[in-house]
Amino acid sequence: MYSAINSDSMNRYYFLNSPPGQPGNITSFPNGFRMIAGNSLRRNYSIGGLDSTLPDPEKSLWALLGQTSQSDLAQRAIGFNCLDYSKNPEGSLYRHYLPKKDYLDSFCKNGVRLELMFPSCWNGTDLDSDNHMDHGAYPDLVMEGTCPPGFPIRLPGLFYETIWETDAFSGFDGEFVISNGDINGK
Repeated sequence: MYSAINSDSMNRYYFLNSPPGQPGNITSFPNGFRMIAGNSLRRNYSIGGLDSTLPDPEKSLWALLGQTSQSDLAQRAIGFNCLDYSKNPEGSLYRHYLPKKDYLDSFCKNGVRLELMFPSCWNGTDLDSDNHMDHGAYPDLVMEGTCPPGFPIRLPGLFYETIWETDAFSGFDGEFVISNGDINGK
């Protein structure tokens, strides 16, 4: 279940993904709760030596591959989707890098969408932490799944999408750079 709020090129979704075996067991955000997601300093994708240009392994394999640390899940919580409305859409959090401009010009006829999933597991006591992150955690499948030990409270999942009309620059020289200077989007 989700809801969306539209504002020009940004959508915000609230997912109500209950913990496995506990339907409906979701707690609303407490008053004063603060949280951020992402890392503006990250410049690589470092999950088990995987190449960020390749699709993720099936979610059912993540635990077997030892790829469910919070660092791994935070990297998988960022995605870039190529938009071409004449084709079936790519899945959420499908690609973990910003494609090069020539790829965008050729295959992303309607632009590109940056996606960011916030943690939905809470330690149940702290409304904030020094880095605004350590009091929250991702479930083992990023958008759903089981919360890690020490984070027993399931919160609504927050999912942000920002759409960039990169197609407006098709045929022009240049490259796209995220405002923090990141040219990779990793």
